Formats: sequence, C-alpha cells, structure tokens
Amino acid sequence: MLPLLRDHGFEDGTPQKLWRHDGERIAHIELSCLSTYEAKVRDATTASFLVRLGLSLPGYSATLDPFQRDYVKSGPNGPRPSEPQMPIRGMVCPAASPPLVRGRWGKEVQALWQVETPAECDAAAVDLAGQFADYVLDWLRRDWDFAELLHLLEGPDPSPILVLAQNGSHLWLDAELAGSPIRNAHIAMVKSWLSGGARG
Repeated sequence: MLPLLRDHGFEDGTPQKLWRHDGERIAHIELSCLSTYEAKVRDATTASFLVRLGLSLPGYSATLDPFQRDYVKSGPNGPRPSEPQMPIRGMVCPAASPPLVRGRWGKEVQALWQVETPAECDAAAVDLAGQFADYVLDWLRRDWDFAELLHLLEGPDPSPILVLAQNGSHLWLDAELAGSPIRNAHIAMVKSWLSGGARG
C-alpha cells in the first residue's frame, strides 16, 4: 500500500499520516487504528482501522479558512493540515461494505476495516490498495468544479456529499450548518475564487 501512495506523490509524513503537495493543492490520507476503548465499543481489535481523507484546493483550503489557518502545522514540504481541518473530507470503506444510508443522525457507513488475524491484515491491505487504485486516487487528483462546490454549499445539507462510491466511500464538504459562520466562510472562499475566473 505504501509504495502505491509514494508512487503517487504522498511522500510527506509517516505511514499513518501522509500528505501530497501540488502547489497550493494538498491531499491527505490518514490511517488510524482503534484505541483500546474504541475497540471495546466496536467489538473489534486495536489492529482494526479507519481510513480518512482530506483535500484542500487552491482557493478553498485549510490555509485560507479563517477558523483553521492559524492552527495548521507545517512540515518539511509545506503545510500539514489535519483531516478535520480540511474543507473536503472523506472516508474509505472496505469493498464489501453496503451503500451509504442517511439515518436519523446523519450519514451511516460501514467504514471499519476489521482485523483480527495476520491473514485478515493482509486481505485488508490488498482490499485497501484496490480501493485507492480504483477510485480514491482519482478523487484526490480530480479538478473539482467550484461552481458545483458553491451550489452544494448554498444548499441545506450540513455536510453535502461531493462524490460517493457504491460501498459507502465518499467525500463531503465539511462546512457545518447552512447560515453558520463556518458555512459562510466556506462560501466566501469559493466565491472569491470564482470571482477570479478560475477553478480548482
């Protein structure tokens, strides 16, 4: 898995947290194993893990967000915004997971990669590499239409989905409730970029 990511420019960070810098565009991948408490609650092992994504675009970025920019850490290759600081966030689910559903408390997906044995660890690594090769790497390098971003941000959904796979993997805009200061800041960033006649 790591060689695949290195081959696609994810060279900044650790095997658990990787960043790719392409000018002002920053893509982030975070693999986080469960804590002892989380494993107990989920009836899983601490070897089980989640895979989160983050994406900042030129003009729509954690480094421009007035609520995040002062807290973004730096690395040897540039800014290292954490996944929650990114305006575009995502989850990667196992291939066999069911589709995303919208429940009472928001979006529901089966994003946990269950690992209990070395064989399951190997199978999870193969599955994860397949997800990245099939669509995740494409999502992270795609040129997103800022007019589409603005349309989603001006809608009522508190976390509008940008793209969705059949197994529940998805990217969403993390801009909180419509009318909130954070949502308004996201709208202002996108409008400012559009007024310059450019796209991300």
